[in-house]
Amino acid sequence: MARKRNTHQGAHFAQPQSQSQSQFQQQAQPQPRRRRSKGPLVAILVVLVLAGLGVGGFFLYTRLPVSVSLGGQQRTVFKNSTVNDLFQAEKPQVQPGDYVSVTGEVLKADEGDPYSATVNGTQLTYEQAKSRTLLGNESITFSDGANVMEPHTSEVVDEQPKLEYRVANGTAEKGDHVQQGVVQYVQQWGKAGKREILHGQETGETAAGGSDQPAQNCVIVAQNIHPDNDQKLVALTFDDGPTYFTEPYLSILDEKDVKASFCVIGEQLADGGPVVAQVADAGHQILSHSWDHQQYTALDAEDVQAQLGDTSDALRDILGKDVMYARPPYGDIDEETWLKTGGLMSVSLYWTHDSLDWERPGADAIVQNCTIGMAPGSVILMHDGGGDRNQDLEALPRVIDAWKDAGYTFVTVEELLKSDSSIDLSAVGNGSAMPEDAAWPTELA
Repeated sequence: MARKRNTHQGAHFAQPQSQSQSQFQQQAQPQPRRRRSKGPLVAILVVLVLAGLGVGGFFLYTRLPVSVSLGGQQRTVFKNSTVNDLFQAEKPQVQPGDYVSVTGEVLKADEGDPYSATVNGTQLTYEQAKSRTLLGNESITFSDGANVMEPHTSEVVDEQPKLEYRVANGTAEKGDHVQQGVVQYVQQWGKAGKREILHGQETGETAAGGSDQPAQNCVIVAQNIHPDNDQKLVALTFDDGPTYFTEPYLSILDEKDVKASFCVIGEQLADGGPVVAQVADAGHQILSHSWDHQQYTALDAEDVQAQLGDTSDALRDILGKDVMYARPPYGDIDEETWLKTGGLMSVSLYWTHDSLDWERPGADAIVQNCTIGMAPGSVILMHDGGGDRNQDLEALPRVIDAWKDAGYTFVTVEELLKSDSSIDLSAVGNGSAMPEDAAWPTELA
């Protein structure tokens, strides 16, 4: 029996392949090659080249040789080198500073700054010179180095003013306590300052620092009064009021058209306030003459300030202003007493003609005492208080007439002081109180 032929005879059938074989054939087939772009690589190379050129160019620029003058001699240095580079290269002969304590004692010689330098006329410290760059054409000199201070701390403390007591030329001595000069006044108010104190951490020493703000001393000047151009001016003054004699005095002054100055006692102002206001309204000047006529040179500071302050307060209530002109009882004041005033007085007045009316020598003697030795700038002392003043009431018109007949004009104390341009009343002003920013001294200069 013949075999049955395969109806697909002659056809070629591929055998089934495994998955791994299929992948292998795919991998074995050649793939088309891709051409890579050279653009990014070229750009990177260009950037690197330009950066290199920039760095190199900047380096060459900063290291260009330039010329400078060292002590008048030309030297060549690299641009942007420092003054310190020049010093190290030239080694000029200068003396280094020392290492010192806060008091300036040398602790280690030659261990301060090695040099200092001047560039184009500007003085530099060693620290400044180390970082000062040279660009060319500078003029440089080296000099000795500065001292270096030990490590230290500092503190700032208040510094109080002192009192300077000055006597003008030609002012005669009056005695141990009696006022020297016809007038004494505040020429300059004191002001507090600041003082730096250094504390050495190595030595333990202390010393004054260099950043002080010095205190301004208070200056008191004593001098006589000489009106400019020898103007015939005289001041008439009355002490120890107000009393019931004061109003008759005012009547005489008004009749004679004369201005005077009244030195009043504070404890008498309670009853005499209206009279004092009347005195001021008439154009006369008011001065303080203490509270109860105690001698200032015999008192302590607290009592002196009470004498002045209480009287000033009472006068301010009556007059509406401060009264800084004063006449100390008995004319006793010196520089120590000025310290005690605490700034409650700016002008102290003495006299040239003492009437001695307190002795009650008679009207004729009073007139003679008040008129002998007439001179421009005279100050006459009389009293409207302190006892019976009937002799003064009789003498006063004759005293006024005698001075007027000699060609003199009566003025207030303030007017008399202003007539002498050598008397500097700029600090006193119009007699106002001590300025708020002033400080009163507690010791003499």
